[in-house]
Formats: sequence, C-alpha cells, structure tokens
Amino acid sequence: MPNKVIVRVKILPKDIETKPEDIVNSIKNYRIVRYSVEPIAFGLNAIIADIEMNEEEGGTDPLEQQLLENQLISEIEIIGVSYSKTRL
Repeated sequence: MPNKVIVRVKILPKDIETKPEDIVNSIKNYRIVRYSVEPIAFGLNAIIADIEMNEEEGGTDPLEQQLLENQLISEIEIIGVSYSKTRL
C-alpha cells in the first residue's frame, strides 16, 4: 500500500465572485481532506486546502500542474507537505 502525503495548499481564485466551494468541487483526482476559507481583502478569499496524494507520485508537481490548469484558480502556494500519519 503506497504511503499517503498531505499537501497544504493556499489557493487564490481568478475572480472574487467565485465561491470557495466551487473551487473545492472542481478539484478532481485528489482527495481534499479538509479546507478552510481565509479572507484576504476586498471580498477576496483564499482557500487553505489539505490535499491527499500518493508519495510515489514523486513530489507535488502533478498536483500543482492540475491546480494551475483549473479555470477557477489564479495562483497557488504550497505551504507544507507531511505524511498523512502526522499533522501539519
């Protein structure tokens, strides 16, 4: 059984009108363990998401690529990576 890692990602939407739930629901192929919404300014909200992926994918590049290809997302920032058995 492959080891799982949790990647904590800060996600910024392309538009302030985009609902955080729409972004979360648009992420496919990865399981979102939990997320929270963080107000930035002037109605813009960032999503802080803990996303589970297989360690054998060899890093966060596949996840980052998929997120940046998402039409609802403008920017991402990897905040941390940890084995799923530990907490960020």
